[in-house]
Amino acid sequence: MHAFRRLLLTDLRNRRNTLLVALGATVLLNAVVIVLMIQMFLTEGLDIVTLLDITVFSVMLLIPFLRCFSSWRDEWRQHGIYHLLSLPIPRTYLLLSKYISIVWEVLLITAIMIIGLWVQYGVSGGKLFRAEPLITFEWAKVGFVAEWFLLLTNGVFLSFMSALVGKWCGKWSHLAAFISFVVGALIWGIAYINLPSMYTLIVLALLFFGMSVYLLEKKVGVE
Repeated sequence: MHAFRRLLLTDLRNRRNTLLVALGATVLLNAVVIVLMIQMFLTEGLDIVTLLDITVFSVMLLIPFLRCFSSWRDEWRQHGIYHLLSLPIPRTYLLLSKYISIVWEVLLITAIMIIGLWVQYGVSGGKLFRAEPLITFEWAKVGFVAEWFLLLTNGVFLSFMSALVGKWCGKWSHLAAFISFVVGALIWGIAYINLPSMYTLIVLALLFFGMSVYLLEKKVGVE
């Protein structure tokens, strides 16, 4: 566990400056949306504000999504991966430490977006959206959050697997990573459409995680 803690702290530290920039950009973009919302509230109404919020959130989530791929490429480019793979630790530690650091980034961006929405709610005098359904506790909401978290987990492990497939293929790494991601996303989508449950998401997450472990141990590892 001590080795895992060190790996996690290293991943968080390596990502610290980029994370601060991403969080600062999220705060700034939320401030811009609030200013635009005030102007629209006085002139045209608030219909476009929701679209702006969705756009800002989607753009900011691209940063941790791209990190799922770049974190592994950076390890090889900086030759740090050879030291990591030669350590007597389970390969799962490497995957889980990067997974937690990326999820942490997503959660921080989400938290800032939620704070921004509440500021918008206050500025609009409660006209932007209804707060009551959001603050009322229901088990359905717990299920929705759990499903959202599993979707995030699937996306991260699928991206890890695709990046490692690309590394395994060597010369055609970018093409191989893209194709494996698309194929994995199709399998993910078809399975979830036909079997829409959290159990399906758990099985898929374990599948992508298991494939990533296999690639690290057998295909791109250090003997």
